[in-house]
Amino acid sequence: MTRTPTITPEDIVKGAASVARDAAEGRLTPATLEAQLEKELRALVGNVVGEGDPLFALQVDIARGVLAVGGVPTDELAEWLAVARHRAGEPITPPEAPTEPVSSPSGPLSPENGDAEPEPEAPAEPEAATVLALVPEIVAKAPAPTSVAGQHGSGGYDPLAGWRPGPRR
Repeated sequence: MTRTPTITPEDIVKGAASVARDAAEGRLTPATLEAQLEKELRALVGNVVGEGDPLFALQVDIARGVLAVGGVPTDELAEWLAVARHRAGEPITPPEAPTEPVSSPSGPLSPENGDAEPEPEAPAEPEAATVLALVPEIVAKAPAPTSVAGQHGSGGYDPLAGWRPGPRR
C-alpha cells in the first residue's frame, strides 16, 4: 500500500511564497505558464492509444473541434482516408486522370492562335464535407500504439486540476 504524502499548511505557504518569488524575479510569466501547460497537456492527452484509454473520448472531441475549425487541410484528410481504407482492405485505386480540356477559339488569346500558352488546370481538391464525414471511420480504424509515453505513477496528483485557461494574448 502506498502512503499518500501529507500536505501541511506550512507546505502550502512555502509553495505560495516560492511562486510569488518566481513571479517577482520574472521567472514566472504567462508565456512560461502556457509553455508548461502545453507540455503537461501533451503528456496527458497527446498520445492517442485508442478505445481502451479513458482519455480517448476527450481526444476524439478535441479532434472533432480541430476539424470543425478547419485545422487539418483537406489534402491531409484525404491522405488519412486513403490510409484508413488501405487498413480496411479496400483496394487502392489511382485517381482518375482528368479529361483533356477542350478549348474553343474565342479570341486573340486562344491556344489555336498561337499567341498564348494554355494555362494548366489545378487538380480538384476533395470536398471538405465528404472528407469530414469520413473522419469517424478514420479514427475508428487507426492503430493503437503499444505504450503510452509520459504516463507515470503520479499518485493521483494532477497539477492542472481546477485550472481553467483564459484567452491567449
